[in-house]
Amino acid sequence: MIQSEGSIWDFIVVVTIVFLASLLMGWLSARILDVRRGRLRSLAAGVIGFVGGLLLLAVQVQGNVEIDIESDSSAAFLLVLAWLGYALIVALVASLVIDAMLRPRRGRRGFPRPIRAIKERIAVTRRLTHIARLARSNGLIGRRLASRSELLSPETARALRLTLEESGGMLVKFGQIASTRDDLLPPVITDELAELRSSVPGLPFATVRSVVETELGAPLDSIFTSFDEQPLAAASIGVTHRAVLRDGRRVIVKVQRPGVDESVAIDGRVLIGGARNLERRSAAARRVGVVGLARELVSGITEELDFTREASNNAAMRRARVGDEGVDIPEIYGDMTTRRMLVMDEVVGTSVSDQSAVDSCGVGRPQLAKNLLDSFLSQILTDGVYHADPHPGNVLVDQHGTLWFIDFGAVGWIDPVTLEGLQQMALGFTLRDPSVLARAVRRVAGQAGESIDITSLEFDLGVVLTTLQGGGFDPAAISEIIRVLDRHGVGAPSSLTILARAILTLDGTLRALDPDFRMGPSAQERMGEIVAHQDLDPRDQLTRELVRALPILRSMPQVTEDLALQARSGRLTLRIDRFSGSDGHRVEHWLNRILFTVIGVVGLVGSALVLIAGGLSANDTVANPMRLIGFVGLFLSAAMMMRVVAQILARRDDDDPF
Repeated sequence: MIQSEGSIWDFIVVVTIVFLASLLMGWLSARILDVRRGRLRSLAAGVIGFVGGLLLLAVQVQGNVEIDIESDSSAAFLLVLAWLGYALIVALVASLVIDAMLRPRRGRRGFPRPIRAIKERIAVTRRLTHIARLARSNGLIGRRLASRSELLSPETARALRLTLEESGGMLVKFGQIASTRDDLLPPVITDELAELRSSVPGLPFATVRSVVETELGAPLDSIFTSFDEQPLAAASIGVTHRAVLRDGRRVIVKVQRPGVDESVAIDGRVLIGGARNLERRSAAARRVGVVGLARELVSGITEELDFTREASNNAAMRRARVGDEGVDIPEIYGDMTTRRMLVMDEVVGTSVSDQSAVDSCGVGRPQLAKNLLDSFLSQILTDGVYHADPHPGNVLVDQHGTLWFIDFGAVGWIDPVTLEGLQQMALGFTLRDPSVLARAVRRVAGQAGESIDITSLEFDLGVVLTTLQGGGFDPAAISEIIRVLDRHGVGAPSSLTILARAILTLDGTLRALDPDFRMGPSAQERMGEIVAHQDLDPRDQLTRELVRALPILRSMPQVTEDLALQARSGRLTLRIDRFSGSDGHRVEHWLNRILFTVIGVVGLVGSALVLIAGGLSANDTVANPMRLIGFVGLFLSAAMMMRVVAQILARRDDDDPF
């Protein structure tokens, strides 16, 4: 019994030593290669190194019966040193193989949660299997999409719509949002997805009551004098109910569905995974950029889950748009709004897509469209905050002809620099001056715009102004500007693409109000009024630029005098550094890497020669130090070479957009 207990303890000690040594090997290999990876991968590399070092050491000492470890301490030290070197070499090789097969996991924090991860993986797999079965039955998968025409065919669009519709959950919401992305998806896809109608049932009133009372921390009857048990509307994220507060105000209460955050997380992984698979199989899908679209959709839905964000967006727009003619914004009560519940003023109106409601409101269609456009352009060019999803369902008209913006989950924010650039763009469109427009576009493009040749940009924008006869700040103009930036190798900033999508959506809403309404000429006229109101005429613009350049102008005489003195004394030199910016850092980085590789190769060859010389020497006094030096040099050189390979693999992973 005692012997058995001793054996168990010996086994535990051995396992503990192996585990700790493996952790040490994994950590050392990661430090030597200068990469970051998860704990499991480090442990795997360490275990492989530990076992591999023992095997290599066993092969080396096999048949050498002259080694007496107990009596020769130096031999034991050399064996331990040899094992450490072999183990590190094997661990480094194993690390490279793992990094080549699996991307390094960087930036992870906290303790691993394997049970939770397994549950999430099972849920995603189950959901993905269900969606795949529906996609196969609808003909979305199971056939080869080799060309763009096949990917963008009406049959494929219909199969996609049916699959999303039958899958339900958040995929319907994703499809509805994608139907508004005419800037990224072709019309054949967006037109089909626009037919998605989410017939989501409401929540049991007991569930609604529970959520309201939990979020507000008080009984429902103590807050509302009446609360309609029948939902006014139901969607994937939440349901809305009519209610009346204790002070008599009629409100709309939006309650988030329990567990919707988990549903979004699962369906988001499914959507991104499906997009990745589609891009791997189809070049047309890669050109469309379905992975980027999927990521943006998931990000947008995730932000909408926080109702307090919608409340802050509403408050910002209400502060800026108080006196708009014929346009109003209902108030969201921030003190009664939480992440899962929202309370706002009730708007008694219907969607502007309801033709009978528009005709009976008492205000003409052209005036309604003008009021909506004026408010939207003022939001963009004056406030810097605008409704980013003004589709007909988010614009209501009441019986008095007042238009109401609702649903502030998607609101665009424009920073001061971009706002000034957009104002200059408005001035360029108003004056039809490609020079002013080109400088405004460069300003909106940010730092990337500094690399654009201004002369070439002026020419391209002059062609745009000529092509858009009578046009202005409309969807066609913004789309053309984005294309011009793309031709110059500059990606359009997100603020401009979001604005382009909002303007495109607004154009459809304006046409629903008045089919004869033309956004381009009307926008140009309104922009002229905004420019005049903000004193952005050429003279004031010149004055503003002179004031901005005043510090530089004040230093010009001194700089000129210094240059003249240096030229007169013969000390004026001109030096051009081609690699002073980011290019210089990149060139220096690659030169250091090449030099590091050359040193590693030279060390590898030199160490091999020293080992060979030590093996050929018959004098052990000379041979042993040479073997030790050669072995250490071989290890260091191999580590240097593998470090370069590891950095190349890590750089490949950083450059991977997916």
